[in-house]
Amino acid sequence: MREISYEEQTVESGNPLARFAHRTRMAMAIEIVTDLCAHHATVVDFGAGPGLFLHTLGEARPDVTLVGHDPYMQPTFPEVKYADSLDGIAPRSVDVMTAFEVCEHLYEKEVDALLEDASRILRPSGALVISVPIMYGLAIVPKVSNWMIRSRSLRTEYTAAEVWKAMVGIRVRRPDDPRTTHKGFDFRELREVVSERFCIDAVRLSPVRRVPWWLSSQYFMICRPKARN
Repeated sequence: MREISYEEQTVESGNPLARFAHRTRMAMAIEIVTDLCAHHATVVDFGAGPGLFLHTLGEARPDVTLVGHDPYMQPTFPEVKYADSLDGIAPRSVDVMTAFEVCEHLYEKEVDALLEDASRILRPSGALVISVPIMYGLAIVPKVSNWMIRSRSLRTEYTAAEVWKAMVGIRVRRPDDPRTTHKGFDFRELREVVSERFCIDAVRLSPVRRVPWWLSSQYFMICRPKARN
């Protein structure tokens, strides 16, 4: 099967519903981060992929310093510099750290490490912005359908019974390896983990903002560092 680029899977998807969802999600991410950035702010994007988000942010905010980190993908935009590791970023030097479409692919210890790094590098007034897919509620049906269309297969990693369980919010077992799957990911569990270290200031839903979460497909959390003792 032909390798599908990141853009073809997201903002340039051949599926108009998926394309709308991804473009709306990108617009919301830019809006949130732009509002959080003071003049000449520094933004670090964890799991930056080829750098599309940072490139788009830079077009809207050319004053912002853009730093990406992704151990699995190479940058494709020359204005975005990549950090080999977050260890090299100075403490309390970052205004906004983002993690879009990445936490659902991390093991528990990696989520802990991400939150620890964010706590270390963010300024006291900084913000951590996380977005993850909603894999429960009504959105599960178009998501599974889109996967079938993209892979040109009638087989999915969900059984029919698991799709029904996910639709009504009943937990579906996650695979042991989360790297290449969203199956069973529950944003509600991640929210509990994040709230142990950060104050969740605000929540946004995409692509439709003012609906219950089970009618939407993406969950954004805007998080602030808790005061240190």
